[in-house]
Amino acid sequence: MDNTAPAPAAHGDADSSLLEGLFQLAVNGQTQGWEFDQIDNEVYARLLSTYGVDGKKAA
Repeated sequence: MDNTAPAPAAHGDADSSLLEGLFQLAVNGQTQGWEFDQIDNEVYARLLSTYGVDGKKAA
């Protein structure tokens, strides 16, 4: 029985999928639609939660 959990990889895969989707939309010039806005907002929120400090830029 394998007790190793792929949870960190799954989280990383979700992040990679978001970035890939955002990249593909940008490459195809589809930056004015709801899908781009939704993915962009999610990526930006995750970046702020990881690197932002109380709404200020991290050093």
